[in-house]
Amino acid sequence: MTETFINDEAVGSFRTHSHYLSAFAHLAGFSGVTTTERGLETLAQTLANRVPASTKPQPQPVDVGLVLDCLNRAWGTELILNMTRHTARDQDLIRLANSWGAVQLYYISYGATQALITAEGRERPTNHPGTQDQVGALWITRAFSVAPWSFAMGDPGHKESAADGSRNGPGRPLADVHAWTTCDRDNCWDIAAKALTSTRAHAIDAKLDKLRFELVAAQKKSWRAEETARRAQGKAGRKEPTWPRKGRLKPAQRAAAIAKVRPHTMVDYLFRLRIKANYEDARMFTEGPQNDLESSVVARDIVNLASATMLAHEMRIGRLIGRQVLGNAVDDWLRRNARPDERYGLGLRRELLFTHL
Repeated sequence: MTETFINDEAVGSFRTHSHYLSAFAHLAGFSGVTTTERGLETLAQTLANRVPASTKPQPQPVDVGLVLDCLNRAWGTELILNMTRHTARDQDLIRLANSWGAVQLYYISYGATQALITAEGRERPTNHPGTQDQVGALWITRAFSVAPWSFAMGDPGHKESAADGSRNGPGRPLADVHAWTTCDRDNCWDIAAKALTSTRAHAIDAKLDKLRFELVAAQKKSWRAEETARRAQGKAGRKEPTWPRKGRLKPAQRAAAIAKVRPHTMVDYLFRLRIKANYEDARMFTEGPQNDLESSVVARDIVNLASATMLAHEMRIGRLIGRQVLGNAVDDWLRRNARPDERYGLGLRRELLFTHL
């Protein structure tokens, strides 16, 4: 009998991140029984009711061509994601596809975010941190709130955060639930908060490490400058101390640094997942699932989140650059890249956009 190898680390990682994805999908309107069509229809109605047309003067003239370039990149990535899902029948292929689907989901969100930034007349960021930094201005601080894009976890002590650090949360204190808890309509907020909090914790650790290194570098620089001055005065040289690799921050320094780490959103989590799936733990999606259903659910959640993210940004972009401009771009793209009978991706959203814009 062939012994089945179980990669415990991969299983744990998969269960955690599959539940995180499920939580965000629930917040976007997709439960286990909600079809993609029904979920998108509900989201389109929510966006139409909550998101007003922009009345603020834009910082600079909108480069519509650049907006559409960003959308084209996101639409193309989404098409590849959907084609892979609809043609993959073998479970081993689905598992491999999920590894790249997580990467594609981030780049779809990245392209959609850059398109909306540009549609608002802002300068398009040219890197990942710059793009992620602007999500707060696009979604968190607006008068309207649409989950999961407006949901964020930040510093609990900030005046704009709830006591638990949440922004645009469920209107109740968040509960500390295990990441592997089965997701439902209520606890999806708590599981998504855990995803965002742990993602922000990674950023906090990186910032504190950077400050610790800088502290030692400053101490070295100060000591050497002092030594140079001593020798210039004719004093005997001293032996340079053995410097630690990292310095020790004072509690106040540490607290101040943590408070400056911005609130984190789903885009930050998706970037973290992209790095993990692409570089750090490539076996998570291939060796982590314990049955075929688990992989299929992840594939479904990735596709639904991609389509919902595009719709949320397309609706807002259409109100900024005009229904006709966006509609012409949608039809032109579909004529060149999609089959008339396709019922996924942009082809599935076309009628919703024309109905609700």
